[in-house]
Amino acid sequence: MSISLCPYGKDLNRKFLALPRHIYSEDVLTQSISDEKALLEGKHVLSRYFDFYPILALSGKAPAARGAVTVYHGDETAYFGFFESIRSRKAAAAVFDEAERIAREKGCKRICGPVDASFWIKYRLKVNHFERPPYTGEPYNMPYYERLFLEAGYKAEHQYKSMHFKPMTENIREEKFARRLEEKLSEGYIIKSPSAKSFGTSIREVYRMLISLYSDFPAYKFITEDEFVSIYSSLEFILDYSMVKLAYKDGQAVGFYISVPNICNLSAGRLTPGKLVKILQIKKRPHEYVMLYMGVDEAHHGLGKALVQTIEQELVKNGASSIGALIRTGKITGEYYSDYAEFDYLYRLYGKEL
Repeated sequence: MSISLCPYGKDLNRKFLALPRHIYSEDVLTQSISDEKALLEGKHVLSRYFDFYPILALSGKAPAARGAVTVYHGDETAYFGFFESIRSRKAAAAVFDEAERIAREKGCKRICGPVDASFWIKYRLKVNHFERPPYTGEPYNMPYYERLFLEAGYKAEHQYKSMHFKPMTENIREEKFARRLEEKLSEGYIIKSPSAKSFGTSIREVYRMLISLYSDFPAYKFITEDEFVSIYSSLEFILDYSMVKLAYKDGQAVGFYISVPNICNLSAGRLTPGKLVKILQIKKRPHEYVMLYMGVDEAHHGLGKALVQTIEQELVKNGASSIGALIRTGKITGEYYSDYAEFDYLYRLYGKEL
């Protein structure tokens, strides 16, 4: 197999966008063509923060592997993402080698990945349970990608897990969580769900908490409130507001818990009438929820357990299973209700010194 790198230009962009459809079946494809196209054209809402260098390896004239290096101004770490490859060490190696060359040329001392341009877009590599379809918001990839990263000299630096839970029942009761909720309510905290009418205000309240609470996460970069809203406002389309909770003390938002119905990969790609019908059917009666984001101001000790208890109460009502998504190893939230988890999905973030 003869492998070559595709020169920059429209042909690279077209084949870069096309490659995932040659690798994945429709039921597991999670590609966002709109995001990728905007990044390739330098028109993404976050493009002003970085330089973006796409890489495409060809087998003859056909796309065989791809990736992209993102370099942030003033950051000595380059970020490697949008990696996809046919089952070919040679094609993958060509992309990894070119990524390192670009990173060194731009003055970077290390490279980290997979990070698809930004912490706010997608990052991390899935490493197990490929027999299950991707859930909403899950980073999804081929099972052999971890081997390709390791063969390229990357080492796992951070690990994450998602916990899969059976449907909650009234027999499942964690007294310390129930007690925390009672305590917080008696102390004057208000925990409530937003509504479609208040969504515009609520998403900005979440931003103001999240932007500082997540600042120590690997690959984190600051973005503005308007940029955050631009990226995440599409969540409104799939939210079941009963499974979103905001906590207030003295009129200030101090905690949040965001869950969404599991629509698998239906949000990826173009929204067709068929997809829309399926999404609305799932939203009307979800069989599973994905707990995507949680955060509590550290000054409000015990509020996290209280928020979890309100979500657990909702799960008991609707009898749905759930996934506690993408929790960084070592975080206390990774222990919440962990005894009731059926199994854990695992994800890793890798790095390499240059």
